[in-house]
Amino acid sequence: MSKHISTGLAVILVAVLLTFFISAPVMAADLRSQDTVTIASGEVVDDDLYVAGNTVIIDGVVNGDLWAIGSSITVNGEVKGSIVAAGQTVDINGNVGHAARLAGETINISGDITGDLMAFSNATNIASKAKIGGDFLFGAGIVRIDGLVERDVKGSASEVTVANGVGGDMELTVDNLTVASTADIQGDLTYASENEADIQSGAIVGGKTTHNVPEVKKPAPFSGIGGKVVGFLMAFVTGLIIILVAPRMSASIADSIRAKPWASLGWGAVILFATPLAAIIVCFTVIGIPVGLIALALYAIAIYISQVFVGLFLGRWIIGRFRETESKAIMVGALASGLVILSILRLIPYLDFWIGLAIALFGLGAVLVSETRLRAQA
Repeated sequence: MSKHISTGLAVILVAVLLTFFISAPVMAADLRSQDTVTIASGEVVDDDLYVAGNTVIIDGVVNGDLWAIGSSITVNGEVKGSIVAAGQTVDINGNVGHAARLAGETINISGDITGDLMAFSNATNIASKAKIGGDFLFGAGIVRIDGLVERDVKGSASEVTVANGVGGDMELTVDNLTVASTADIQGDLTYASENEADIQSGAIVGGKTTHNVPEVKKPAPFSGIGGKVVGFLMAFVTGLIIILVAPRMSASIADSIRAKPWASLGWGAVILFATPLAAIIVCFTVIGIPVGLIALALYAIAIYISQVFVGLFLGRWIIGRFRETESKAIMVGALASGLVILSILRLIPYLDFWIGLAIALFGLGAVLVSETRLRAQA
């Protein structure tokens, strides 16, 4: 039974991956995963490049798209396609031929991005020599725009400083907005804030400036905690069923996160980022609509279940320091402990998104890694 369920979960993820390859049969991909991944100056990658590592450095040329995840991601070379990257620090110093979608603690842009820039971070900095050819969309703590944005700027942040040209409109939700004397906003400036913007002498706003004061609503006491409790109970019941029915498979997936973290992270990134794009592409064909919808449904189920295995990994890692964790009863206790830790971490402001992303990446990738290990042992 355990083996069948393990295979079933792996089939879900394989089906998701197959959707990607069915939608683009001629597309090739270069996958690299290790502690440090480097594309040296002079090296040319003719395919889409998927990389996972503690440190990722791109000094060469990527003729396709770049998908990267790691602690430090630096692009000094050229990516002729788009970039999707998530890391603690993301530095784009080279040129990007299409769009860049980035998530990180700190994001620094000093190169040229031909298309849109989408950034989710604690701090995003666009240097004076940088140029964004499309829109700049963001959700961040602090944003500084010293470079040129040729189209619209839209986003939400604690602090935003504009010190260069914006070719379109600006629509912001901010605590504090500074429009420096060197700024030149050709369109409208619309911002929602409790504070008046600091628009310095010499700053140019070509369109209309509109300040909207947001209505302050007091949240009900413990309103967020109730949802977390319900989410915890649902995840725990789901994990309890999986452990009781397939304890060996559950332990193997949890152990895969510890034994092969980078492989789990790498495959998780491929599944998480590539699947929805592939499913949408498939849905553009009449025959592919059912396949795309099924893939999206399986994708959502796999993401939800991933928290079970990450929670089990955390609990087993902690309890395993004091006693064996192979019995079903101990595994259930470990699952509860791990899910409690994850729930508490996700209550911390600004951490919910990052914890959720890490859970999905490690959980999704560990299922495929575990299935490979189990088959090798059979």
